[in-house]
Amino acid sequence: MNLEELKKVKTKSLAYLLPLAALRTDKITNFQNNEIFPQCNFVNVYRHCESLPELKEHIFVLYKFDANFIFGMFLDKMKRNSNFHSIIKLDEASVLIVYKFPSNRVYALSLFDNGEFSKFKHEEKQAILNFWSTTAEAEFGPAGVLYKREWKKRKVEELIGMKLPHDAELASIPNVEKETYYNKYKLVSSTQDIEEINN
Repeated sequence: MNLEELKKVKTKSLAYLLPLAALRTDKITNFQNNEIFPQCNFVNVYRHCESLPELKEHIFVLYKFDANFIFGMFLDKMKRNSNFHSIIKLDEASVLIVYKFPSNRVYALSLFDNGEFSKFKHEEKQAILNFWSTTAEAEFGPAGVLYKREWKKRKVEELIGMKLPHDAELASIPNVEKETYYNKYKLVSSTQDIEEINN
């Protein structure tokens, strides 16, 4: 898959994990040009990276690489994030920013992996909703899942054609394949190994 195709894949890591590691102080109002999604370079967020299996308490944010000064400034800014781990240049077209999950939120990774979104603590639920500039009352996907709202339950039941038990989660367990950045996504023409560009 090329970067445009990868951008269309809806990962749950984007919805539920990025807000807990990126620690933005302002809210997203424009996906085209801000510090998390600069100039349409943002592609996707992953829970796992095939090349870095040892990084189990991290998330991987994929961007289209740009050699211009503005994108370089953006990368420098990300290095100042308290959860920043590394920047990996995958090939001439793409780069991963790796965030380490804050220690007080690591518990959420296993809940995420098991699809137990409603068990996130209140503080993490609020951080996710603040990141997306919404509230627990809004009819917005993650809000309905995190708080097990009736409107979300009805939508899921309509989709699957059956009633859900009272204690059911309202989103499926994350698909590991979708949530993993694989080496095969790198440009075929690229023969280089991943390159860390933190300096």
